[in-house]
Amino acid sequence: MEKIFDTFSRGIEYNYNLQSKHLYKKKTGNAKGYYMLKFDENLKEDLKVLHEMYQQNLPFRIYGVHTNLYITDNGYDGLYIDVDTKNAKIEFKKETEEFKVTSNLFVSAFVNHTKEMGYDFSALTGIPGVIGGGVVGNSSYPSVISKDYSKHFSDFVKKIMVYDFELGDFIEMIPDENFFGIRDSFIKQQNKTKMRYFVKEVVLKADYIGKEEVEKFYNAQIEERIGALKINYKEGNAGSFFANRHLRNHTGKSMKGLLLENPCININVNGATFGSDANMQFKTESYTTDKDVAKFMEHVVTKVKELYHFDIAQYKEVNILDCDGEIELGTFIDRNNL
Repeated sequence: MEKIFDTFSRGIEYNYNLQSKHLYKKKTGNAKGYYMLKFDENLKEDLKVLHEMYQQNLPFRIYGVHTNLYITDNGYDGLYIDVDTKNAKIEFKKETEEFKVTSNLFVSAFVNHTKEMGYDFSALTGIPGVIGGGVVGNSSYPSVISKDYSKHFSDFVKKIMVYDFELGDFIEMIPDENFFGIRDSFIKQQNKTKMRYFVKEVVLKADYIGKEEVEKFYNAQIEERIGALKINYKEGNAGSFFANRHLRNHTGKSMKGLLLENPCININVNGATFGSDANMQFKTESYTTDKDVAKFMEHVVTKVKELYHFDIAQYKEVNILDCDGEIELGTFIDRNNL
């Protein structure tokens, strides 16, 4: 693997500790290699190197800023790639009223830019991270204006330009009605076991309603989201583990609602627990181990299934990265219950 690492446009960092990439407090392991993928004149050449890695079955994963990620104590036995946010671009095509944006653009920067122009992307207000991550994960947040007003990224996406690591070239995707799911997409599914697609650019479109009207919606969303916008290790800001939209569809309640109704769902296993603050989000401590988290998750999944006849393990929002790549929650539990 080291030989192909030398063909990137910049140097690889070896035996890289992933603690700074970890969403939670607990310790984690190292990646065999670490690389920052930049949107510069070398991007296409770097993607060709990744194409070669794909062809040779050499493991790599690409993540955007603020990816909802749980990294195990084992680290990752491959190349961990960050996407650099420098050189992000927005282009507006007046004839079609569409915005072409690079995937490394912060969602917040895009919402602020389009707000000033009067185009209503206010439903994306408060979503952390970059456009590419938002599209792949079909990110959304319930609207505080009205239930009918709630929208996902999928409501705005018209085209996606991706690099196909199997083909070794760029291709254009035009999403149909089956492309996106709740917190899911065709790209996300294709990238689960092996990184097949990298999103380079996205074409987005929304209604023009005027700056004043957009700002009203924007301010309402910000007021609701302000407590969760700071990305750090404080209790309640670590990110939820399970997809609340699936919970609401099945039970009519979010995870917070389930915990209030049945406190027995929550336990504290050496710091692995749902926090006691108003958000009741999953959290850990620096001394929490993978075995602690696995024991906690197994308890939660079992209790919810017992009380609500619903398997939440299928609908996690967090990507779990282990030594051999992204794994399902059931796999994580099995590996740590030996």
